[in-house]
Amino acid sequence: MKKLFNIFLVGLAVVMTACTADPFEDLKGTGWQKERNILSVLLEGQIGTAVIERTADKATINVYAKEENIADITKVEIKGIELSYGASSQNTVGSTLDFSDGTATISVVSGAGETLDWEVTLTPFVSDLEGTWYIKNIGLYCNMFTWESWGWEEYVNVPDLLPSAFAEMDNILTFVVEGADEKGNPFGNYIHAVGPDGAYSDFTDAANGWDFNTRFRKIPVGEGTWLRDFDRNKVVITDANGKVTELDLELNAETKEVTLKAEIPYLSSEFSWTDTDWNYEKLAHMSNPMWYTLTKEREIQTGNSIVSLGVASQVGDAAIDAENKEISVVVENNGADVSAIEITELTTSYMATADKTVGETLNFSNNNTAEIVVTSESGEAVTWTIKLQIDFAADDVSIAGTWTVGQIGVYCDLFSWEDWGWDKSETLTNYLPQASAELDNTITFSVDGKNEQDQPYGTFENNAGADGEYAGFVSDDTSWPETDFNSRYRKVPTGKGTWVLDGETVKITDEGGVEYILTLEVKSETEVSLVSELEFLSDSFDWDAQNYSYEEVAHMSKKMWYNLNKQ
Repeated sequence: MKKLFNIFLVGLAVVMTACTADPFEDLKGTGWQKERNILSVLLEGQIGTAVIERTADKATINVYAKEENIADITKVEIKGIELSYGASSQNTVGSTLDFSDGTATISVVSGAGETLDWEVTLTPFVSDLEGTWYIKNIGLYCNMFTWESWGWEEYVNVPDLLPSAFAEMDNILTFVVEGADEKGNPFGNYIHAVGPDGAYSDFTDAANGWDFNTRFRKIPVGEGTWLRDFDRNKVVITDANGKVTELDLELNAETKEVTLKAEIPYLSSEFSWTDTDWNYEKLAHMSNPMWYTLTKEREIQTGNSIVSLGVASQVGDAAIDAENKEISVVVENNGADVSAIEITELTTSYMATADKTVGETLNFSNNNTAEIVVTSESGEAVTWTIKLQIDFAADDVSIAGTWTVGQIGVYCDLFSWEDWGWDKSETLTNYLPQASAELDNTITFSVDGKNEQDQPYGTFENNAGADGEYAGFVSDDTSWPETDFNSRYRKVPTGKGTWVLDGETVKITDEGGVEYILTLEVKSETEVSLVSELEFLSDSFDWDAQNYSYEEVAHMSKKMWYNLNKQ
């Protein structure tokens, strides 16, 4: 029995020996180390990350570099290299490669002893940001409560809301590549230079007391340095004072334009629901982000408009008629010499120039008008007519202002000199219903000055009102012998013209040169009447027709009037 037991132990020992063979025997040595890849490489002068590609035994690396930052193209230093586990190469950190013919070879030997030659190409680096850029626009996104059903959004050009920002539109930005950091991110010198106007944008509106420089000055001025952070897709600019600004970078391959975008605080909770100025709210609270769009192909500008105009002692804002190239300004009645009214503000289209500048004077001695010639960058000149109006409110020019038509009346004399006759005052629209189209009109008398006879004069406008129509002095009664009385009752001209007030007589001349003589009756500061005599045709009265309405309109009316009111 003991003998059998010993035999069993011997057999068990043999089996156990077989089961405990080294399980890592295949991993000992380097025979299993087959990889011979280059995982990363950084060369002298390299910009960005090397492009590494391998298909079977075809292995290539493309390195972008600034050759001017390489001391010797035949000895380009390897500043960093990472290989597969167990692989090795004679091209270690600190060694050099010869790129005199554009390519070089790095041989990688696997742990198993197999060699793979990597072809390395050195490609001249051209930065997507390097070079000189012109500012195409300064944009702003405004979110006006889009989460509400009544909300909306806008993409606006900042200078359209802040004309002072136009100063930036001729500026030039330059990015010079000097080298790359340890990650291959290019860096260099940054210059934001003023253009021909010699000014940077001042994000203010002096008239309204707005100052948004802190909010919108996101592109540093002057000189500094920059870094292109590929990992975060940002441009990091450090100005001369050490202030760091980070901007998102967007590239448009199709237009070859660059956008530098900055976040600004979105402050919808601070929106003012009272005394709201929409432009202010867009700028101050409801905008985020803003951006500069840069282009290398500078556009020659064709604009030749006057955007804003101010003169000494001006009352209110200038009225700019862009279509007709006319501007009206009102000044105080302070006895100033109209032949030398100083310009206090003048803004033209981007890159346009004017033959007058702030501080110079305009001569309004010829019919209270002057001219400013504006020339676009492309060379197209246009003449703007500046019309001067004197504010005579202090002189109590009773007719001045904008009036609404309250009534068109008519006075009829039905043989009142006879003991059986009578007279009457009637609303003309009761006879001629189409005349009611005039009742929503507004009539404006703007005072331009006083002539040598000390008579106020100016411009006149009879505005057609909401219905877009003037009165038609026509009867709807087809039984009348005649129905069209426009020639009899059109005593206040339509459209525009000029006027002069001589005592109680108002002479209006329309654009066609036709004169209308009216009598001004002042009832109060807010109510006047324009009265006109009518040809009294009692000899034409038809004693057989007995149609009194027709006779009153056609023959027996002696005068008509417009009752005007203003608030």
